[in-house]
Amino acid sequence: MRPRTGFTLIEIVVVALMVTLVSGILYKLFSGTFSNFFKSQTKLTNLRAASILLEHLKHDLRLATIPTSDATKPKIASTSNSLTFRFQIQDGSRKMVTYDFKDGVVQRLEEGKTNRLISQAKVSQFSISEQMLGTTKYLKVEIEVDDDLDEEKRSASSKGNKVRMSAVLFPRFFQTFADKEEEYWAKARQLAGGSS
Repeated sequence: MRPRTGFTLIEIVVVALMVTLVSGILYKLFSGTFSNFFKSQTKLTNLRAASILLEHLKHDLRLATIPTSDATKPKIASTSNSLTFRFQIQDGSRKMVTYDFKDGVVQRLEEGKTNRLISQAKVSQFSISEQMLGTTKYLKVEIEVDDDLDEEKRSASSKGNKVRMSAVLFPRFFQTFADKEEEYWAKARQLAGGSS
C-alpha cells in the first residue's frame, strides 16, 4: 500500500489561524502608520495653504500706500462668515486691491486684472482687525485652515488637522509722522509717484 500524501484538517486549521494572526498584526502596524502619515500630510497641506495666504497679504501690505483721499483709505467690512479688506498699493502704478473671504475661499481682486483664488484648502476663518498699541495702530490677522469642514463625517483624529495662524502687521497706511515737515515730504513723494 502507498502512503497517503496531503494535509490533515488540523494542519490546515492551524496554518489558517497563523496566517490570520500574522495578517492582523501586520494590518494593525501598517494602518496606524498610514493613518498618521495621512493625518500629517493633511495638516501640512493646511499649514502650507495658511502660509501662502498670509504671505500674499504681507506682500501686498508692503506695497500699500498712504491714502491721499477717502476713496483710497483702507476699509474692512466683515460679517460672521465673510470679510472684505480693500486698500491701495503701488506696484508700478496705483491700484486698489481687495481680499474677499466668503464660503471658505479667499480671493484677491485687483483693478484691471483677473481675480485670483489664493486659498487652496478650505479656510474656516479669515479675520483682519485694526488694533491699537499705545498710539500705534496695527492690523491683527487670524487665519484658520481646515480642509475637512464636515463635522459629521470626521473621525476623532482628523479634528486635529486644522491649522491656526495669526500675525501682527504694521502697514504703511497707518504710519504716523514725527513732525509736519516729514508728513509734507512723504505726501509730496507719494503724489510724485515715489515711495514713502
